[in-house]
Amino acid sequence: MDEVLRRVLVIDHSRVVRSALAKHLRDHFEVREEADGESAWQTLVLDPSIIAVVSGAQLSRLSGYDLLARLRINKLRRLCDIPFLLVISGHETESDRQRAREHGVTDFIERGMPRQEILARIGRLVNWELANDLAPLPPPSRAGNAANKAAAGKAPAGVIDAGAIGHRLENALALQASTSGMVGVIAFNLDNHADLVTRFGWETASAVAAHVAHVLQTKVGQGDSIGHDERGLCLIISPGTSLASCTAFAQRVCRGLANSQVGIGGEFFTLQVSAGIAGMPADAERSAAELIALASQRLALAQSAGGNRVVNDDGTAPGLGFRPEYFTELLRFYCPQTANLQLGAVGLHLMPLLKTLDREFRFGLPLHEIERSFERRAREEHDGR
Repeated sequence: MDEVLRRVLVIDHSRVVRSALAKHLRDHFEVREEADGESAWQTLVLDPSIIAVVSGAQLSRLSGYDLLARLRINKLRRLCDIPFLLVISGHETESDRQRAREHGVTDFIERGMPRQEILARIGRLVNWELANDLAPLPPPSRAGNAANKAAAGKAPAGVIDAGAIGHRLENALALQASTSGMVGVIAFNLDNHADLVTRFGWETASAVAAHVAHVLQTKVGQGDSIGHDERGLCLIISPGTSLASCTAFAQRVCRGLANSQVGIGGEFFTLQVSAGIAGMPADAERSAAELIALASQRLALAQSAGGNRVVNDDGTAPGLGFRPEYFTELLRFYCPQTANLQLGAVGLHLMPLLKTLDREFRFGLPLHEIERSFERRAREEHDGR
């Protein structure tokens, strides 16, 4: 039953492309297909079982990038952080791919890519059955000697010591200064780490945190670095990654772990993590050490606000509502020059916000009329291109 409910939405104007992708995926996922962006949007809104989108860029009614922009500003977490894999030809330059990432593309699928590679790329983003990865731990030791303590705090394979992560970040900052200018820093920790220490001891709490770091290591990109320290803090350095992409990834981690349990001495506990995010260019003019400290401070804010959340600026938990920077990014996408602003499309993107404001403040706005006007204008703008 669980496999049936794991759905991937495939969108492309070509039936041949859709059929080829569906053939690759159907043994592992239930596949839904749409030929245009507007129909795909309606499907995503109505079907909460869809866990990922595989889409071409050139779609009728609503392009792939327009659909992506609409998803990334949505107030529903399942939509704003949904993995979005763009189907490409394979001839795109790295700058083309970087621009796509800036707009929120999670990964790419090249036409003709082998089946196993397609499944691996999607699986890395959507396979969050972490109870299978977090094997039950042995009963906690009461010895608590220094040797056991050191072993428990050791970073797992593929994860470097957090003390070395600053050097990786310095290198990333130097490299990105001459390229995209974007570097993401994500700080994770278990919200209940202190409770685990109290109940089971330092060794067991550190072992659980190390398990989580190991799982996260399988989820990060090839160019990313991940570090882990004895306090359970996990740091991820992601060069060339936008704030929006870091936020979407962190939200998937929080949601995925919240649905998992770890066994300790015959008891099972729900895992809950929070994340703090910092990076360039949003947090400009900061050193590597300052960016790490800022991400850690925002992690503390997330935990003090109740946990199981993500904070990417001082005091704001994204994914819980409309964020101004998403609108700024939307305007940058639609409007390289003010004269080219597509007001109808922008208005449609703003409808969820208008509906929320109308409900909260009881303005009595004629929402149906407003939405019809935006739709009419959007059609005129599309036909006039």
